[in-house]
Amino acid sequence: MPFLIPFPPVRRPLTLALVVVGMVALPLLAGSVAAQDATAPSHRVTNPVYASLVQPAESELIRLNEPRFADGQTAEQQRMELSRVGGERYSIDALLRPSPLAPHVLQMDRQRIDARQATAQRVRVVFMLQGDLETFAQESFLNSLLAGGDDTEDAAGGSRALSDEELQAAGVSRLSAASISEASAPEEPWGQEHYRLVHGELFSRVRFSGVVRSFATRSDDSVLLALRFDERFARVPGLAGVWQRLERDQAGVLRMAERGDFLGGGASIKITRWREDPRMLVFEAELLLLEPQAWFGGSNLLGSKLPPAIQSQVREIRRAALRAAP
Repeated sequence: MPFLIPFPPVRRPLTLALVVVGMVALPLLAGSVAAQDATAPSHRVTNPVYASLVQPAESELIRLNEPRFADGQTAEQQRMELSRVGGERYSIDALLRPSPLAPHVLQMDRQRIDARQATAQRVRVVFMLQGDLETFAQESFLNSLLAGGDDTEDAAGGSRALSDEELQAAGVSRLSAASISEASAPEEPWGQEHYRLVHGELFSRVRFSGVVRSFATRSDDSVLLALRFDERFARVPGLAGVWQRLERDQAGVLRMAERGDFLGGGASIKITRWREDPRMLVFEAELLLLEPQAWFGGSNLLGSKLPPAIQSQVREIRRAALRAAP
């Protein structure tokens, strides 16, 4: 089962992102993760998509928190942060239990945005897992977690990479790690932006499509993937973010009842070395989705579906990491 990343799931109930937007299983990475040496700038400097999510313009509605576990933390600092994450519900020992069934910490909140007739749905998840950071930095393993199969386009689910001509139509040119910072420039063309046109369906109630922009970077301590729906394609026919609310007719056929512009969303996933034990990693993700009120009439349908789906995905990620461990 592919890892469900941030953005609503395809042809199945919404399942994580990091979360993880709902979440769509996508082959977002066509290349390897950008390598950085010990003196390289932080992800915020080398990853433009991540920077746009954690340091947006003041007027931006899509704004994510920085990960709790920062590069360069000592073992003691990591333990203190894990204790804060677990709070009164989970002890450090419980969170560190080397089992796919160990607990994970999930936080969810909703905020009404009256000016946009939408709700900001935020999801944050943190859990520990056994594994090797180098495994997650490998292109083949990342794609095995993120891939949803070969490029396909279907109204109910699928995705494909954008052509250079489609990027040019929106005035977009791909950035690379080398163009962002000379200090982070790898010897090979890694760390390039990727753009995919995504189609998804939620609970046979809503269909959506839009262009997702992603960028992945790595440091000595961590791997980070950031992605967001890109509003620069709003005026490009066939690429603009849109949604359709569906209803069944008397014959039971799904038909469009209402449509609108997709409001957007973003997500980040960070996997960090656990300093006390090189066989352990911290996995944390955050998703923010702007959900139009028209989708589910303002009810918290996504919130009710996410927790069991995320639990399933956490266990699968842990098992996949164990299978891939050297």
